[in-house]
Amino acid sequence: MLDIAMALRLKGIASNEHIAEITGKGQSDVDDVLNMMQEKSYAQETPRGLRLLPEGKEWTDALLDEERAGIDSDRAEEIYEDFCSQNDSFKQLVTDWQIKIIDGEQQLNDHTDEAYDQEIINRLVELDQTVAPIFQGAADLAPRLERYLARFSNALSELQSGDHSFLAAPLKDSYHTIWFEMHEELILLCGRNRADEAAAGRGA
Repeated sequence: MLDIAMALRLKGIASNEHIAEITGKGQSDVDDVLNMMQEKSYAQETPRGLRLLPEGKEWTDALLDEERAGIDSDRAEEIYEDFCSQNDSFKQLVTDWQIKIIDGEQQLNDHTDEAYDQEIINRLVELDQTVAPIFQGAADLAPRLERYLARFSNALSELQSGDHSFLAAPLKDSYHTIWFEMHEELILLCGRNRADEAAAGRGA
């Protein structure tokens, strides 16, 4: 149930079908959990899909507490620190994808320079190879995170196949979208919160 609840928590608002897609679970299983969450007033239907209610966040927090009780907290902290050591590189990569420096001035990247874009994609491929063991370590601690590995792989594959929206498009399961969600997962796996991490310069 936690992976389904966390998917809804991270998305803010999502359809049952989208939750099934990103968790990799069967639609009937997802529907059963989400229906239960609505019955218990953990989630509420909106015109754009389900959203988590405050009671649902408390319930999800309790599930996260149970998960943390069964993992090696020192290892979780180590994995999170390893992730943070690569986070600035990824953020710079996304910035470079969106903005180019031309004649000393910042300009929006119109993506007409194929060589420039390919250089950034190549950087992402290298970074993906660096962070893959970090994310695998997280999945070894919390098996529900295994699904993130497939999502990262799919986003990178789509990007390399020519769909550049899979690098940073906010409304797709882009590499940036998945990275942001994995960051949140690792924060919570350590029992931390994003507000404190942001104050420490590690919240984005």
